[in-house]
Amino acid sequence: MSERSIGRWATLLAAPLLAATIGACSTPTAIQAYTGPGWYLEKSYLIIASSPKVFGGPFTYEKCEEERIKLGPIVSPEMLCVNHPGRPKPYGFYPS
Repeated sequence: MSERSIGRWATLLAAPLLAATIGACSTPTAIQAYTGPGWYLEKSYLIIASSPKVFGGPFTYEKCEEERIKLGPIVSPEMLCVNHPGRPKPYGFYPS
Protein backbone atom coordinates (compact mmCIF):
# COMPACT_ATOMS: atom_id res chain seq x y z
CA MET A 1 0.00 0.00 0.00
CA SER A 2 1.43 3.34 -0.98
CA GLU A 3 1.73 6.34 1.32
CA ARG A 4 -0.90 8.13 -0.71
CA SER A 5 -3.53 5.42 -0.16
CA ILE A 6 -2.68 5.25 3.56
CA GLY A 7 -3.30 9.00 3.79
CA ARG A 8 -6.70 8.60 2.15
CA TRP A 9 -7.69 5.85 4.60
CA ALA A 10 -6.57 7.97 7.53
CA THR A 11 -8.68 10.87 6.27
CA LEU A 12 -11.73 8.63 5.73
CA LEU A 13 -11.43 7.17 9.22
CA ALA A 14 -10.73 10.49 10.96
CA ALA A 15 -13.63 12.45 9.42
CA PRO A 16 -16.47 10.69 11.34
CA LEU A 17 -14.48 10.87 14.57
CA LEU A 18 -13.94 14.61 14.11
CA ALA A 19 -17.63 15.16 13.32
CA ALA A 20 -18.68 13.25 16.44
CA THR A 21 -16.26 15.24 18.57
CA ILE A 22 -17.50 18.59 17.24
CA GLY A 23 -21.14 17.54 17.65
CA ALA A 24 -20.59 16.44 21.23
CA CYS A 25 -19.04 19.78 22.15
CA SER A 26 -21.82 21.98 20.79
CA THR A 27 -24.06 21.77 23.89
CA PRO A 28 -22.69 22.87 27.28
CA THR A 29 -22.05 20.42 30.09
CA ALA A 30 -23.63 20.88 33.52
CA ILE A 31 -20.48 22.59 34.81
CA GLN A 32 -20.43 25.06 31.90
CA ALA A 33 -24.18 25.77 31.95
CA TYR A 34 -24.60 26.28 35.69
CA THR A 35 -25.93 29.77 36.51
CA GLY A 36 -27.61 29.09 39.85
CA PRO A 37 -29.40 26.45 41.89
CA GLY A 38 -32.41 24.76 40.31
CA TRP A 39 -33.51 22.02 37.95
CA TYR A 40 -31.68 21.63 34.64
CA LEU A 41 -32.91 19.77 31.56
CA GLU A 42 -30.16 17.32 30.61
CA LYS A 43 -29.55 14.47 28.21
CA SER A 44 -27.38 11.68 29.56
CA TYR A 45 -25.12 9.53 27.43
CA LEU A 46 -24.18 5.90 27.96
CA ILE A 47 -20.66 6.49 26.70
CA ILE A 48 -18.39 7.21 29.67
CA ALA A 49 -16.26 9.74 27.80
CA SER A 50 -19.24 12.01 27.13
CA SER A 51 -20.74 14.01 29.96
CA PRO A 52 -24.45 14.90 30.18
CA LYS A 53 -25.45 17.86 28.01
CA VAL A 54 -27.65 20.66 29.35
CA PHE A 55 -30.53 22.01 27.26
CA GLY A 56 -32.03 24.49 29.72
CA GLY A 57 -32.25 25.72 33.26
CA PRO A 58 -32.38 26.63 36.00
CA PHE A 59 -36.10 25.90 36.31
CA THR A 60 -38.54 24.88 38.99
CA TYR A 61 -39.26 21.16 38.77
CA GLU A 62 -42.68 21.74 37.21
CA LYS A 63 -41.27 24.11 34.56
CA CYS A 64 -38.46 21.64 33.77
CA GLU A 65 -41.01 18.85 33.21
CA GLU A 66 -43.07 21.16 30.97
CA GLU A 67 -39.99 21.93 28.87
CA ARG A 68 -39.12 18.22 28.65
CA ILE A 69 -42.62 17.28 27.49
CA LYS A 70 -42.59 20.07 24.83
CA LEU A 71 -39.74 18.20 23.09
CA GLY A 72 -42.17 15.53 21.92
CA PRO A 73 -42.75 11.83 22.49
CA ILE A 74 -39.54 10.71 20.75
CA VAL A 75 -37.04 12.99 22.49
CA SER A 76 -38.62 13.59 25.91
CA PRO A 77 -37.96 10.07 27.33
CA GLU A 78 -34.23 10.60 26.72
CA MET A 79 -34.17 13.84 28.73
CA LEU A 80 -33.90 14.18 32.51
CA CYS A 81 -34.66 16.97 34.96
CA VAL A 82 -31.69 17.06 37.31
CA ASN A 83 -31.49 19.15 40.48
CA HIS A 84 -28.23 21.06 40.94
CA PRO A 85 -28.41 22.81 44.35
CA GLY A 86 -24.78 23.90 43.97
CA ARG A 87 -22.17 24.11 41.23
CA PRO A 88 -21.66 20.59 39.79
CA LYS A 89 -18.27 19.02 40.36
CA PRO A 90 -16.45 17.12 37.60
CA TYR A 91 -16.71 13.38 38.07
CA GLY A 92 -15.74 10.31 36.13
CA PHE A 93 -13.83 10.77 32.89
CA TYR A 94 -15.91 13.75 31.79
CA PRO A 95 -14.04 16.79 30.48
CA SER A 96 -15.23 19.97 32.17
